[in-house]
Amino acid sequence: MSRQTREVHRHYIDGEWTAGAGEETFTSENPATGETIGTFRRATEADVEQAVDAAAAAAETWRGLSYIDRAEVLWEVYHELRERTDELGEIVTRECGKEISEGRADVV
Repeated sequence: MSRQTREVHRHYIDGEWTAGAGEETFTSENPATGETIGTFRRATEADVEQAVDAAAAAAETWRGLSYIDRAEVLWEVYHELRERTDELGEIVTRECGKEISEGRADVV
């Protein structure tokens, strides 16, 4: 008999994937179908503080960039979103129970 394990999705904090400080998890379901999308680790207060500190540090770095450098970063993000519209639109559709056209529209 094979035993299936469920992947627990982690947090992305300060440029790295981390399991977080807590053990509690929750599942996310597609509201339209009831399908389980995934299992996620619930963030603790320490996880949130770490994420906020990292975001504040990143904001300082961002503030120090010229408007041209910031525009280049945003242009790259725009192109990444355009390239991945179908993939990301499907994720939005599953998470929100929307039609695929609405999910894709939310991406771009």
